[in-house]
Amino acid sequence: MADDLGYSDLGCYGGEIHTPTLDKMAEEGIRFPNTYNAGMCVISRSALITGTWWPRAGYGAQNGENIAEKLKKVGYRTGLVGKWHLDGKPNNKGFDYFFGFLGGFSSYTRGGKDYRVNDKKFEDFGDDYYSTDAFSEHAVQFVKSSKEPNQQPFFLYLSYQSPHNPLQASKEDIIKYRGSYIKGWQSIRELRIKKQKQIGIIKGNVPLPEYPMNLPKWDSLTAAQKDLEDLRMSVYAAMVERMDVGIGKLMDALKATGQDDNTLIVFLSDNGTDSFSVMDSVLLKRGLLPGDEGSNYQLGTGWAYASVSPLRLYKISQHAGGVKTGAIVRWPNGIAKPNSIKTEQLNLVDFMPSFMELAQNRPVSRNQNLAGQSFIPLLKEQAWQRHAPMFFQFMDNRAVRTDKWTLVEVDGNGWELYNIEKDPFETNNIAEKHKNKVAELEALWLNWWKIESGEDAYQPESTSTSPHYKAQGDRGSGEQYIPSAMPERLKGKYAID
Repeated sequence: MADDLGYSDLGCYGGEIHTPTLDKMAEEGIRFPNTYNAGMCVISRSALITGTWWPRAGYGAQNGENIAEKLKKVGYRTGLVGKWHLDGKPNNKGFDYFFGFLGGFSSYTRGGKDYRVNDKKFEDFGDDYYSTDAFSEHAVQFVKSSKEPNQQPFFLYLSYQSPHNPLQASKEDIIKYRGSYIKGWQSIRELRIKKQKQIGIIKGNVPLPEYPMNLPKWDSLTAAQKDLEDLRMSVYAAMVERMDVGIGKLMDALKATGQDDNTLIVFLSDNGTDSFSVMDSVLLKRGLLPGDEGSNYQLGTGWAYASVSPLRLYKISQHAGGVKTGAIVRWPNGIAKPNSIKTEQLNLVDFMPSFMELAQNRPVSRNQNLAGQSFIPLLKEQAWQRHAPMFFQFMDNRAVRTDKWTLVEVDGNGWELYNIEKDPFETNNIAEKHKNKVAELEALWLNWWKIESGEDAYQPESTSTSPHYKAQGDRGSGEQYIPSAMPERLKGKYAID
């Protein structure tokens, strides 16, 4: 699981970032371009490991057994490497092995106070420590130790922080991309969309979203603004590539231990790209740039717009840019048709019943309080269809999705309705024309909310007044993005030789 990775960042989903390992994984497996997360790290992680909607499961997945606890009961060795970001501690939640940190984010180079190896505090951060590399190395060791005589089958949850803020990478990796993004976010988005059409991610002459009203045009920026924005995206790209390198080492370890063909691998992101940039002015006053140790830059609205191509909106939003992930499933012994693209709608709540079906060698019954359903039939080219709508909520962003309709709200601005058969990228709001459909879907959502949350009414926290988030709406209601400028005194720090 990547953290805050955009829909189109990988090469196999249209991106220009160098991701050969994940691209090969897609060629050997199946791409699921209509896979949905929850738009927010902690909620997505809860849904993934419990198979239930987050209001019931809670941030600690405390109600009922999670995937690790269930797999242990059927003989699996379980490991978690990387970010936890749920209540409690992994070793008390079914994981035999844990290396990583407990909170939402940490420095890539020096770690933080909540790093652990199992239940022991970890402080061994050397001068060359980089968390993405460390997570990859610990994952490799877990896989290799699982091949020792008499070891059990294994379940590994490799939970990268990359490319979540702080945007940090080695200077060598950053310089490889420096200057690649000086053409601007609109140009990058157009190039990605062109590639997505060639791949088959975008099919037919479907409408594409208009340029966001809260994002300035690239040509309106000063040279200093463009320079800093180019650096910002260069660091992000370097972080994604470094994660891909680590996944390559994990794939090599599986092959070396003879576990390659019969290991099911799923890759996805926990939510869409982070569109905020709240610390820029403070960091620039300190003389810190994106990439620097001690900095905490975010990607910002401009590159988030490119990163989620061809979708609308970003992390925390329940529009597709916030909740859609470009998923990949690889399993040589179990996939009937490699290098295929399947457009069925999957959700994070579907992964637990899928994993349990394989571990137990029998389908998981639908009366086990799981919101999701196994997608294993899709891997075998068998018929499959969702049996229930998908529901979403974070603060005053919410949605309900069926096979034909999306009812969605951003920043408490009222319901928008989209016919996703004709308008898959949510461009034409037809709520006024179909008020009965809005009422029908709203009733579904409210019933879900009351059951799952235990609340009598829906009273959301406002993004507009939140100290942590801002309104994102791209059609006049969102906060305007003002790109920061590269200070003259710092412009040579990551200059191309």
